Amino acid sequence: MAVAKYTAASDTLISVFMLTQLIQVVTNYRNGSTGQLSAITIGLLFCGALARIFTSIQETGDITVIATYVVTFVVNAILLGQVLYYWDEPTLVTTVMSDKSK
Repeated sequence: MAVAKYTAASDTLISVFMLTQLIQVVTNYRNGSTGQLSAITIGLLFCGALARIFTSIQETGDITVIATYVVTFVVNAILLGQVLYYWDEPTLVTTVMSDKSK
């Protein structure tokens, strides 16, 4: 019974995380910029998720834990890709402010 509750809670956590991060991905795409999203933070999250995948494989072998970190890694990889792609793009706020000054 406890294992079933743990699995259900873990599945819910993965779903909520995916939803919140995918909202960020869509927002970045629509804005054509990552805005104030920190490249360093996203890079560290990306590397941390990768390290947790390998650690979980070596230490636990628990497929649920590994799947959680794989999902985290994939979403962080998408966000890191967006940060690199939109690197020199002006933010939406900068664009609006420069339009008002004209």
